[in-house]
Amino acid sequence: MTGMTTALPQKPFGSTGLCVSPLGLVGSGGIDADAVERAFHELGVNYFFASPLWPALSAGVLRLVRAGHRDRMVIACGAHVPIGAMVPREWALVTRGMGVGHVDVFHLLGVRARLWAAGETWPALRKLRAEGKARAIGIACDDGALAASLCDELAPDVLTIRYESSRRVIEAELFATLAGKRPGIVVSPARRDAVGAHVRFALSHPVVDVALCAPRTFEEIAEAAASVLLGPLPAP
Repeated sequence: MTGMTTALPQKPFGSTGLCVSPLGLVGSGGIDADAVERAFHELGVNYFFASPLWPALSAGVLRLVRAGHRDRMVIACGAHVPIGAMVPREWALVTRGMGVGHVDVFHLLGVRARLWAAGETWPALRKLRAEGKARAIGIACDDGALAASLCDELAPDVLTIRYESSRRVIEAELFATLAGKRPGIVVSPARRDAVGAHVRFALSHPVVDVALCAPRTFEEIAEAAASVLLGPLPAP
């Protein structure tokens, strides 16, 4: 495989102890397993958000794991499970498809109200972490004010949030409240902006660690990686 002149750098991921590439992949755009492998080898992408809904991405992750690269990868996943008893089953469902015994980040997805993390749900995620089945646990929440409140209350290791040029309110609602031992911050794929423009915008904020993209082709990943290497946008 031919590589880029400059691979993506890695940085500490909040306070998790993990190191991540600034660009991460999800499979909702239809990326195939070959492109996942190329993104890792040629571009230095090491953050993969997997789901049973995206078997091609999971297949690419499985190939990399079987080739001996597990220790260089950060595998994230999660489930929409506001019931604690369902958490172990969902963890098993995701990990089985990738042939791994643990994930690096397990999220509680789609958090729209504090109720989602109430009862035994968050303790069930903490148990996954305590048992070594997830190195870090997190929440995915698109409401900046709610996310800030949950960070104070639950102290997640990772937070995934929607942050785009049209949603800069997140900067005041959430980012400005983070200090000290903050969670690793991941930005969801763009809904409106072009992929390259979105990842560069997101990563221009100093608290953002990873910008996810949902590519269709390897060329789209390479375009996004090139945008990352341009560095932060000029200050307005």
